[in-house]
Amino acid sequence: MPRIILFTLLCWFSGSVFAAQLSAENGLELLLINGKKAKSYGKHADKAVDLYPATYQIVARFDDEVKRGARSTIFTSKPYILTVAMGEDDLVLTIPRLKFESQATAFFRKPSWTLTNKTTGLNTNLQSEKLVGSGFGSFKNMEQAIADYNRKNGIVFEDGQAQNLEEVLVSVEENGSVSIDGDTFTQLKLWYTKATDEEKKSFRKWMIEQDFQ
Repeated sequence: MPRIILFTLLCWFSGSVFAAQLSAENGLELLLINGKKAKSYGKHADKAVDLYPATYQIVARFDDEVKRGARSTIFTSKPYILTVAMGEDDLVLTIPRLKFESQATAFFRKPSWTLTNKTTGLNTNLQSEKLVGSGFGSFKNMEQAIADYNRKNGIVFEDGQAQNLEEVLVSVEENGSVSIDGDTFTQLKLWYTKATDEEKKSFRKWMIEQDFQ
């Protein structure tokens, strides 16, 4: 029996749908939400933002004052990619409180993120992936950095939700062999996200030519 890898899809609730708040604490800040700057959602959306029930791709980092010996300094971590499933309850993204630079440096070698449901008090540990830049100054355009990451990993946004096409399509057999399943349209979307700008241009030209044949 093949093991199918699925990405959590948008979850709509019956009746009225209300936005819930995602907030960041203990020195964390929200940088990007579904590929867009967090502050495009509001002036203070880097710390707290209202989101409708859906699965969101969040890019966050630590940026706060810590101690270096007797002095204070600002420690800024690399940006990390997380997946957050929003429902109708307010959620808090947090990490342990970091007071010293050495403590922060050690923590972000293998960070652990906690998502706390403010209604139930339930804590969920989140997996993360460091957003790798392409060199010096690569994070000056954070939106471009995540766009490159999403293109390489087959991630698209549809109806306000993040969808990993690779995880929807790829199935792993018990013997370790990999196959690509799914309808033709979804497969086309996967390959299109992985194409270069020049390849996309050539593909669009080819599609137009097919329409006139």
